[in-house]
Amino acid sequence: MLSHPINEIERPTEVTLLTATDLHQNQSLYSDLDKAVARHRPDLVALVGDFLHAGEDFGGRISIPECANILSSLPCKDVIFVRGNHEDENWTDFAKFWKQLNRPLYALNGEVFSCGPLCVVGFPCYMGNETYFLEGRKPLYGASKWLKRLTKLHGDTMRTLWLLHETPRGTPLSNPDSVVAGNGFWNQAIERFHPLLTISGHDHVTPIQKNQWNHKIGHTTCVNVGQTHFGDLRYCLVHATFASEQPCLPVAMTVTAYPMGQTVQLGNIG
Repeated sequence: MLSHPINEIERPTEVTLLTATDLHQNQSLYSDLDKAVARHRPDLVALVGDFLHAGEDFGGRISIPECANILSSLPCKDVIFVRGNHEDENWTDFAKFWKQLNRPLYALNGEVFSCGPLCVVGFPCYMGNETYFLEGRKPLYGASKWLKRLTKLHGDTMRTLWLLHETPRGTPLSNPDSVVAGNGFWNQAIERFHPLLTISGHDHVTPIQKNQWNHKIGHTTCVNVGQTHFGDLRYCLVHATFASEQPCLPVAMTVTAYPMGQTVQLGNIG
């Protein structure tokens, strides 16, 4: 005999997230992103920094209004943004155009975004000028302090997935002798809070040169697929299965790197 009516039994809930980094207003990459989202139909798309571009110019870039139009038209429930070092004064124009469209603006800065049971933490970027992206919010210092606050608010669910433009320092996912070497504060946070998965960008080249896009720090899987401006878009697809529709840790989670089509199954969940 069933102990509960069928309509009260919890059924597994699946959530799919597509992440892309370092698009730098590149027309070809934005077009590829549009095609990738149409292909996979994720629930959520995350731009993990440097989707805009500050500094020297080169051909093949689209305008900030065009960026906003393409991203707002993606066929997914929500689009979220994490700041990279190239989101600077240009963010003001992007946010102005975005707010004219039919999408809420989710610009995460040390905050949790929930998509059904999936909880995602968007990290600040310590490089560049974050004043414009914050739009009046206070800068965040001392990652352990604000991550501890998120733990009090969200419990273990805040350990599911961290989006941080700068890679953790000292991994094969970035060049240790360069401006994109990574952020050592993120290593300390990983060692203290043990997230299941982190996804970064910032270093476009090293993961491609080394043919390595994931690395373990303890039980945490760290990912940076790199990026190219003269080839196919490199992006990640995260697929997570949950035992409930309410925010919780997943019972299973995979991350697949494209265009390689290579998948890693996360272990030690729960």
